Amino acid sequence: MRRIVLIQPPLEDFYTTPIRLYPLGLLSVAAVLKTLGFQVEILDCLSPLRKKQLPLPEKFFYLKPYLGQPYFFKRFQRFGLETDQIVVRVGELGPDLIAINSSFAAYFSTVVELVRALKRKSGIPVMVGGNQATCCRQEIKIRVPEIDYVLPGPAESCLPQLVKNERLLPVEAEGTESRALDWKKLRPAHELLDPAAYRIGKKNYISLQASRGCPQNCSFCNVHLVFGRRTDYRPVSSVLEEMRWNHRYRGIRLFNFEDDNLAFDRDWLVEFLEAVAADPELEGSELTFMNGLGYENLDGFLLELMKRAGVRKLDLSWVSGNPDVRQKHHRPQKKDEAEFFNLLQEARRLGFFVTVYLILGLPGQTREEIVAAAEKLLAAGVLVGPSVFYLTPGSELQRSLELPAEIFGDWDMYRSSAFAVETEELKRRDLVELFLYIRKQNLGK
Repeated sequence: MRRIVLIQPPLEDFYTTPIRLYPLGLLSVAAVLKTLGFQVEILDCLSPLRKKQLPLPEKFFYLKPYLGQPYFFKRFQRFGLETDQIVVRVGELGPDLIAINSSFAAYFSTVVELVRALKRKSGIPVMVGGNQATCCRQEIKIRVPEIDYVLPGPAESCLPQLVKNERLLPVEAEGTESRALDWKKLRPAHELLDPAAYRIGKKNYISLQASRGCPQNCSFCNVHLVFGRRTDYRPVSSVLEEMRWNHRYRGIRLFNFEDDNLAFDRDWLVEFLEAVAADPELEGSELTFMNGLGYENLDGFLLELMKRAGVRKLDLSWVSGNPDVRQKHHRPQKKDEAEFFNLLQEARRLGFFVTVYLILGLPGQTREEIVAAAEKLLAAGVLVGPSVFYLTPGSELQRSLELPAEIFGDWDMYRSSAFAVETEELKRRDLVELFLYIRKQNLGK
């Protein structure tokens, strides 16, 4: 049996968000590989989470005056294992193949560093997959020729073809690559992880996915390049089976959904929430939706149902308080502003902890608009999540904006914490000041 090690690499940034570190993508890849007959190991270089302060990269020196100020980042850090430690661990595992997750453009530099260190140590073939690999397949091969295979798209579609074409399949499993793999029937290999290593507060948690695809056409997003624009859902029974198994055998009490548009199909969501609320085994569990819920289909009935199913925290994306800006960036609002704020009032009445996210720095936005929207949300009793606009590869804005080469060509700048993209209306200083203002108002509450 051939052995493959799947690696979640370290990252370097000013901060990280623990709930976003669960390696769900790798567990889905592992499920495909196990079906194909591979022996799979997961090396999560971010668990347990280690931090190490790094010198501020020169490209970010413009942020130096703000570091350490109240409500801003303190320092630039490396999160996760050192590269030489990873190379040693891989050597101990003795794989025939190595696969590395590359999902976020800004963290590609640590992937490059790791690939080159592994190739110097051994001749083991290295594969790279994930969102960044899908959106920038050819450019990755040009930038890093040491990578043997760049895998675009979902694992169940790209991996069987690769192992067949490159004769990577274990001998005893030959012929299995012709099986039709349906992502809705492949349960991520949660069993490969220690559940105690993934906790939010005092609760063991997992991330999971019930749907794929997003029908929105937002100019700042690239998720459609990976999963398409058609929203497809797993059967509710399959999602509940995954939740029950993890609850029963791994002590999971918090289930975090990574879906990009879970609330798009209202009927599916109602069926799912009713099933969770009625399941005695899942009683006391908590549900979160880290990528937020589309509020267009939410109403009082659904909020009541969510409360019964164990949802305590609502993350909603409003994008911008200006309907013309939303329209410009293909994020039209089905509910008018009055309906949206009525929804917020009902959510607060029911006791939800509500955060509404605003993007700071979209082309066309003004400082006055952002302040007005933030103040109105704060007055409604919710927190405001300031999400500084950043480039995503393959998105409409990444293709159309005229940017300096040192911004456009440097993937390190494709992160919210870089405050990299300036517009006619909002310069970098404006973005930082708006970010600080909103955080100060939030923490004051």
